[in-house]
Amino acid sequence: MAAPTKETIAEAMRELDICMMTTTGDGGWMVSRPMSNNAQVDWDGDNWFFSRPDTRKMRDIQRDPRVTLDFEGDGTWITIRGEAKVHTDAELMREHWTPDIETWFGGDLDPDKVRLIQVEAVEAEIYGRDEGIVKMS
Repeated sequence: MAAPTKETIAEAMRELDICMMTTTGDGGWMVSRPMSNNAQVDWDGDNWFFSRPDTRKMRDIQRDPRVTLDFEGDGTWITIRGEAKVHTDAELMREHWTPDIETWFGGDLDPDKVRLIQVEAVEAEIYGRDEGIVKMS
């Protein structure tokens, strides 16, 4: 495997779409749940997710914004460690909105009902079936 670039890792995450987002829950336990980035991945590896404001993950992020994203597919595994930022700006939400998201949230971008989570990638690891780990900070 050639050394990955931020762009190639971002493209792989767009194609894999579903990841496990891990936060630090009450009492320090790690809590994971499946999340879709809806192919909303910036060139630098930042992922964007939508959530309702009254969820456990939102409380976890407010308490400790450090998260891990784990993607898997077709012999490739990607781990992103990053910082989560929560946005309520409707214009920013519109920029990352896709038709698939309407299944979960309807068309309502009311910040009282939906939040946009940006996970800024701090470190990435990509594992290939045959190549082992390639680490990138």
